Amino acid sequence: MSIFDRREFVRLCAAFGAFFAPAAPGQDVPAPPVSRVPVKNRKDLVGIQVRGFSWVDEGVDAVLDNIQDKGDVNTVWAYTFSYGEQRLEKNGPIPLPDHGKPGNTIAGGAFYDYDRKYFQNTILKDFRCKVYGDFNVIEAVASKAKARGMSFFAWDLNNAGPTLNDTIPNYAEVSEVDLYGRGTNRPCFNNPDYRAFLSGKVESLLLGYPSEIDGIAWGSERMGPFENMIGGITTPSCFCGFCQAKARALGISVGRAQSGYRELEQLFLAAARNQRPSDGYFVSFWRLLLKYPEILSWESLWTDSFQEAQAQLYGMAKAIAPAKPFGFHIMQTMTFSPFYRAEEDYAKRRNFADFLKLATYNTAGGARMAKYLRRLSDTVFHDATPPEFLDFYYKIMGYHEAPYDQLAGSGLSADYVARQTRQAVEGVAGEVQIYPGIDINVPTLLKGDAPVKHSTPATVRASIEAAFSAGADGVVLAREYAEMQLANLSAAGDALRERLVQAKS
Repeated sequence: MSIFDRREFVRLCAAFGAFFAPAAPGQDVPAPPVSRVPVKNRKDLVGIQVRGFSWVDEGVDAVLDNIQDKGDVNTVWAYTFSYGEQRLEKNGPIPLPDHGKPGNTIAGGAFYDYDRKYFQNTILKDFRCKVYGDFNVIEAVASKAKARGMSFFAWDLNNAGPTLNDTIPNYAEVSEVDLYGRGTNRPCFNNPDYRAFLSGKVESLLLGYPSEIDGIAWGSERMGPFENMIGGITTPSCFCGFCQAKARALGISVGRAQSGYRELEQLFLAAARNQRPSDGYFVSFWRLLLKYPEILSWESLWTDSFQEAQAQLYGMAKAIAPAKPFGFHIMQTMTFSPFYRAEEDYAKRRNFADFLKLATYNTAGGARMAKYLRRLSDTVFHDATPPEFLDFYYKIMGYHEAPYDQLAGSGLSADYVARQTRQAVEGVAGEVQIYPGIDINVPTLLKGDAPVKHSTPATVRASIEAAFSAGADGVVLAREYAEMQLANLSAAGDALRERLVQAKS
């Protein structure tokens, strides 16, 4: 029985105050009957994600004024670590809204000071961001937020990207290795140095700032090799020595997995050239899965490793600070991809999360969904165009949205927010708090699409109402404060205050 089927790992951590690796698949871990310690400050959470440069450019007090007075925010999600952030430009791909300062500075790493003793077991020791001088977001913001009655969450975002390979010594050494032995800019969750780095950050936050930090939000928008190939990362990974050793221990043939992914890559390349196999693309795809079940075994290996790492971090956090919430960001692909949805099972998340923040970005979601549908049509479903399989897609995903040619311009409805919220609430069965992300000027960054839908006060209000009507325990105003028009932020605050008044009447 796996760690994700039972609570043993978390209970062990709570019982003994120690950090244990999760059980390998098929291995039981005995544990005493220790209950999860309840966490506080979770109901009716209103969070907002704030980049490091916003505090520096606008001033801490000015940002807190805006998010509290306009947005009715009660929990600051301040980036304490980022894979890379860039100041917005007036005419950039993400335009500067009606606040903030323009610029093109790119920064990555930690925005707080840490004790190196927490990183003795990793080669990743020097990752302090120096772009903003000695600015320490925890010291600068936490006390001022608390003085206003707001909670302070550390927002630890661990996406892949090229910035950290260039700025953090040895970061390239923990990278995934692709099918052809080449390094990538995606760190490997089976690399012990990277695991130690992730756990060291949790320790450095909770032990280094015990009175400042009220909780941790952890994020990493990553997918396995199969889903990446559909999503546009054409060369699969990871096939590093650690992943190969883990595969062999689980009885997965490394050579057959590599052969399967090479043939899958060739099938998708043929689709890109419209070189249709005699039996069509989907039949050929399914035939490959039958010939090489190791394709899906390797995908499961990656996903299990990703979730094992998250379970480890959760267990460590609960051992250190049982009453402080520790939760996870769930990327929007969860709402688009039937394959990724199958891998990110909410029922499993009940065992290692206090809350989940869902990327239910509906105004930007139309263009994003259209892009994903194109990728499906470019790969697995290349026998058909997106308009031809859209009705089937909506049926299996449970959607009632616009026709394909109108998706980008109309965005996704508030009903999309409600459906995704309800599905998550039902999946966790009341054991995990659900915080949908409310789309406030979330960019699409898509080129060549029809005009895309943009946030308005009305769409913001509708999304908040939909989230709470579906049973949300709170919301996170998203994607970033730095991107939001203040009128839309104010609309969120007005809707939240009105909801509170209605609840009391």
